[in-house]
Amino acid sequence: MPFYHPPFYSSALEQAIDRYPLTAGSETSLAVAIALMSQLHNSCPLAKTALPSDRGGINEAPPDKVRARCVLVVHNQQTITTGNLSDNPTRGLLIGILTPADLVSLIASGKIDTQQKVALHKIPISEVMSSVPVSLTESDDQDVFTALSLFRQHRIRYLPIVNQFRHLVGVLTRERIRQVLQPSNILKLRRVAELMTTPITAPHTSSLLAIAQLMSEHQVSCVVITKNKELTMEKPKTDHTSIFHYSFHEPLGIITEYDIVQAQFLELDFQQISAQKVMITPLQLLKPSDSLWTAHKQMQQQQVQRLVVCGGRGELLGIITQTSLLRVLDPTEMYRVVKQLQQSVYQLQAEKVELLQSRNAKLEQQVRERTTKLHEQVQRDRLLTQIALGIHQSLNLEKILHASVDEVRQVLQADRVAIVHLESSNFGTVVAESVAESWSSLLGEILPYTIWQESDAASEQQVYAVPDIDEASLSAEKYARFRQAQIKAYLIVPILQDGNLWGMMCVHQCSAPRQWQHSEIDLLLQLATQIAIAIQQAQLYQQVQNLNTDLERQVQERTAELEQKVHELQHLNTLKDEFLSTVSHELRTPLANMKMAIHMLKVSPTIKRRQTYLEILETECTRETDLINALLDLQRLEAATFPIDLELVNLEAWLPNIIEPFYARTQNRQQNLRVECDRHLPTISSNRASLGRILAELLNNACKYTAHDGEIFLKVECQTTPGKKGSDSPAEIKFILTNESEIPIEELPRIFEKFYRVPNADPWKQGGTGLGLALAQKLAEQLQGKIEVESGNGWTTFTVTFPTKPDGELV
Repeated sequence: MPFYHPPFYSSALEQAIDRYPLTAGSETSLAVAIALMSQLHNSCPLAKTALPSDRGGINEAPPDKVRARCVLVVHNQQTITTGNLSDNPTRGLLIGILTPADLVSLIASGKIDTQQKVALHKIPISEVMSSVPVSLTESDDQDVFTALSLFRQHRIRYLPIVNQFRHLVGVLTRERIRQVLQPSNILKLRRVAELMTTPITAPHTSSLLAIAQLMSEHQVSCVVITKNKELTMEKPKTDHTSIFHYSFHEPLGIITEYDIVQAQFLELDFQQISAQKVMITPLQLLKPSDSLWTAHKQMQQQQVQRLVVCGGRGELLGIITQTSLLRVLDPTEMYRVVKQLQQSVYQLQAEKVELLQSRNAKLEQQVRERTTKLHEQVQRDRLLTQIALGIHQSLNLEKILHASVDEVRQVLQADRVAIVHLESSNFGTVVAESVAESWSSLLGEILPYTIWQESDAASEQQVYAVPDIDEASLSAEKYARFRQAQIKAYLIVPILQDGNLWGMMCVHQCSAPRQWQHSEIDLLLQLATQIAIAIQQAQLYQQVQNLNTDLERQVQERTAELEQKVHELQHLNTLKDEFLSTVSHELRTPLANMKMAIHMLKVSPTIKRRQTYLEILETECTRETDLINALLDLQRLEAATFPIDLELVNLEAWLPNIIEPFYARTQNRQQNLRVECDRHLPTISSNRASLGRILAELLNNACKYTAHDGEIFLKVECQTTPGKKGSDSPAEIKFILTNESEIPIEELPRIFEKFYRVPNADPWKQGGTGLGLALAQKLAEQLQGKIEVESGNGWTTFTVTFPTKPDGELV
């Protein structure tokens, strides 16, 4: 019977393990290690050089698998100390690892001088290798999702697989996991734009040494080589074309850590050779709208670990890596493990029956012990499954946290379980707690973060397991704080979100000290991962809720704007109809009268009647001309193209000529026109035509809308300000026109609009265009004056005010 049996792995994990990794002994030279890594398949344009025969061969892997680009350092009594590869890589004791990133750091820091041609064959790999940060021990319980969790939690690129004796079995890489995990439905629904990251770039003229220093400084595995490109673009406007320049980075190629390793193997001068000679080209580009499934297929076809994302003009937008593809996988699927455990329970129960029949009481006791341990494991797995299902079924973070601490306390039989959320780098708050009745509650308390650290140099991702605070090396402050909280033993695991410390899960034993088991620590670590997923889902849900609220607000605002626009368009449409109706009527009426007069001239037998029709024709022609001129004048005033010439106007001599025609008009209409002026009206600087037209329009309106026997009152007054030597100087001139008619108060704001006529205000159907007051207002503004109107109690008053200077010039 063989001493060692390889464990049963899940199909995905079994397929992903590279069981033929590159291995070397501790005395193997750095030159041999570089040569080994450089022989793997790569698309770098550098010449491929075969290894010298004295450097040993490499293990051949199946052709459809991508080899792990690292060298695993093992200690084995059978290993040849001359630096050759171990013939049996699965029997060596893993002691270290050398990755392309380590070599890039050595080159960037100058420890490997590419110009002086350092004898790398004299440097043993043990001096430059890195310690293995984390490894995966082969076990029946391990699956590919456990490996994914370790990759994400520790931010590693290579995960060694060892047996229970720390002997090397193989190595896992993200690329091999991506090849065996092909969740097409998930990847087809996600876009490249969602997961692409901003790459580190360098110009194509950069040296290879500068590229290596960039990789080491930014801790990246590749650099995108670009060149600056400018485009001249034209954007048409309504009346011209706008030309602007668009500058962006165009990707030319890409250089990876493995290309640096190969360049070192070829002993190239890193300071002299340019990036353009080493970069991988041509690039197979992705678009932001491509699915992750497309990226996955291209990576498989091209055997690469990263792809460049460009826009429609060829501009560099980002980079998508195999890490991005693996991030979409959910490592919380526990159904398969539960089924296997159930099968184990059934098998153990069958074995128990058989043992009871064939063995003695001692064997029966062993069965009972195994059954108890299995029951505990089932309970813990049930807890994980239940919490995972709760996370998927609920987005209420507070409910999930409280349910988690309750379940953990029951499974671990602890006195208190609490979750602390770090509000800042200095303190945290207890946000969820489950405590037995006999112990005090810490819910809502604010705790300093340093209270849980055993040393000042402790890592944020460290697990604290203290079986007895009396025997632990605690400061007086921490010991007193624990005693105050009735804690005798505690277990604390970090809750990490995207690599950052969100908080901690704390298990307290208050009744007595407690020796914490590895299974209990593993359980809390898995629960911390589940809680981190719940936190992320709750945050995403809150972001979606906020986005929905913002979208609803924007929709409401936009709806209100559209309603306002519709109202304005309806109002403009009404004005248009009124304008067409008014203008067409006012233009056609004189034309009809002129047409009738012309016809009568043709048939009239006497000279007297011909003279009468000629007068009608002249009157209607003047009316038509005045209407057209009013439209043109108003248009020029609104466009500010109507010139104005100022002249001296003697109001005492000029005003009677404007008012005189209206005396006869009011007498014919049986109206009473009264005019009142100050005794001495000044001479002002104004425009006679504009000022006269303003007064004429106001008097014309007053006569038109005042009933028979109605009163029309015009008052001209000059307000003065005290001047030098006791004399007064005119400050402003006011023309106040009051007539016996009333305008509804709701119509007052609109009477100065073009073509607007107050409804039902013209009982005598005298007609009009609605341009008079609008034209008067524009003329007054051009003369730097203003028109105001008041109406009530059966009277309407228009007040026109013009400011003046003491010398008679208009302001």
